[in-house]
Amino acid sequence: MTWLAPLAAGIVALSTIPPLVALYFLRLRRTRRVVSSTLLWKRATEDLHANTPFQRIRFSLLLLLQLLALALVVLAIAQPQADMGERSAARIVFLIDRSGSMGTQDMEGGTTRLEEAKRRAVARIRQLHGGGLFSGPAPSVMVIAFAREAEVIAPFTTNAAQLTGAIESIVPTDETTKIADGFELARAFTTVTNPDDASATPAEPPSYEIFSDGLVADVALCALRPGERVVYRPVAGEQQANAGLGALAAARTPDHPDEVEVYARVINWGHEIRRTDLELRVDGSIRAVTPRPVEVPARSVATGSTVVAPGESQVVFPSIALPSGGLLTVRLLEGDALPADDRASVIAPPQEALTVALVGRGSFVLRSILGAMGLATLDAFSVDEWNSKIDADSGTPDQYDAIVLDGVAPNLVRRGRYLIFGPPPPIEGIVPYGSKSNAIVRGSREGHPLLEFVNLDELFVASMHAVAGGADADAIVEASEGPLVLTVQRGPLTAVYLTFDPMESNWPFQRGFVNFVANSIRWLASGGASVTDEPLTPGDVAAARVPAGAAKVTWRSADGSTEALTVGSGSEVSFGPLRTSGVHEIAWEGPANPAGARAERVAVNMNSREEGSVQAAESLDFASERVAGVVGGGERLSALWPWLLLAALAVLLLEWWVWLRRV
Repeated sequence: MTWLAPLAAGIVALSTIPPLVALYFLRLRRTRRVVSSTLLWKRATEDLHANTPFQRIRFSLLLLLQLLALALVVLAIAQPQADMGERSAARIVFLIDRSGSMGTQDMEGGTTRLEEAKRRAVARIRQLHGGGLFSGPAPSVMVIAFAREAEVIAPFTTNAAQLTGAIESIVPTDETTKIADGFELARAFTTVTNPDDASATPAEPPSYEIFSDGLVADVALCALRPGERVVYRPVAGEQQANAGLGALAAARTPDHPDEVEVYARVINWGHEIRRTDLELRVDGSIRAVTPRPVEVPARSVATGSTVVAPGESQVVFPSIALPSGGLLTVRLLEGDALPADDRASVIAPPQEALTVALVGRGSFVLRSILGAMGLATLDAFSVDEWNSKIDADSGTPDQYDAIVLDGVAPNLVRRGRYLIFGPPPPIEGIVPYGSKSNAIVRGSREGHPLLEFVNLDELFVASMHAVAGGADADAIVEASEGPLVLTVQRGPLTAVYLTFDPMESNWPFQRGFVNFVANSIRWLASGGASVTDEPLTPGDVAAARVPAGAAKVTWRSADGSTEALTVGSGSEVSFGPLRTSGVHEIAWEGPANPAGARAERVAVNMNSREEGSVQAAESLDFASERVAGVVGGGERLSALWPWLLLAALAVLLLEWWVWLRRV
């Protein structure tokens, strides 16, 4: 219990209570009357004695009620503030969750959890800043929205209108949930730095109020600092089971490049087996439906563990003819409260019509593989011819979807998309330091697009170049002697480098080498994206390459909003972050791309494995302590003076009633 105005209360008490008591000690002035007898006036005589100055006062219910009413008024003027489990702080940080699970439509009226969280946060602002004339000073509030990353929506302010507008402006996302960035942002605003001293001293820690469903991935990694206090306000309606798509992929079959196979993974977070049909659409038209409902197992908990694992089922749709590519969409026909993960899309690019330059010796194996890919053009150059073309026009590499360097190192490798075999190329960050022999694979990046349908178990390399990669060089395949396959993505340069000559290994005699070369050409042509344009996840930044001379490049988001883009070096365009799931598109005016289009689409899918569990958490388990959820959202008032004034009014009414009864 704290008192905001004890001095004012003391002054009022000293100026009112003693005079009231003194009135009961004073003699009442009465008119003298002559009566025949005082037998029937005994009470009047006693009253006369009682009002004689400095006589002992007799018990009076009216005096007691009047003193009680005055005491209540004095206490109200002192403005007591009760903790009520919500200790007041000079600064409060609102952390509002806007991740994918907050899109669950299980609140009253079918609204989402995010809409309810915003409503409760606005109500909390009104409660903190709506105390009236006798309330204490309003705290300074900061609003931070968090999902995959945190963002300051409103800095510390006492302006209730500004805070309300900031909260209402928070837009939903389909991203994963991480709260660590939110705490770091808040702490950055509560650290006082002395310009005359290099040291920084923390100010009084703020109070954090978290509006979330509690499905926070990194909460166990967050440790609260001394003095920090967290209030968790859970936002969730009736608990429901949820199922969704955990992954979606499409690939052209090696034997039939004009056909596409679609693979889907269905996730079930419910306690019971889920049965649902799936449909496949191509550019909005239904192409396939599962012949019978897909049965997805229920969620489970491993023995001796508390980790909950969802049930999963794999679905493979029959191959469909799609030589010109298209938008593939898979949807669960049985919807639920979280619609964002009930559908997923993937972009199937058209059958390759790529332009490739082959520089160097042009071995029979490489020529055979490239010739079988159905390329639009395959231009062969010696290393001297290539150097001459680069000297004459530095933009020559941008004219090709991929450039294969077979056993040669040209003078310049600064822009373009390269598949490099043999000697170390002149790329900054790749430093050779000798050679190694008799190498076998020790590790590989499973799931990387370059290694799709590639088996490295029997790969043996007789001789290789030992190189050290820079910070932006990513080792995809490694041996004990060093990296065997490196990728470099640096602005206008994208490269795949094999540190050995394939003819110095047994790889050309394996099917995996054919698939690796084809994967590399397609990966390079797509600017380092997936071979089958694997969909992105919410929060990613997309990159694309537009034709030289493209103008008025525009990004149209999945929600219909548009934004103008700037074309970077090498005709590269970056846009995002793509916060919502769906299909995003970039369009331009001017030259068309090799497919004859002036637009490209990018698919973004919410991963149901990460955000699909909609069972709200009752508490947040930080690294140092557990914070239980506060039910009710904090609408209870902590100021007690209004109730004290109401009690004083009730006592005065009672005193008036007692006086009437005596009269």
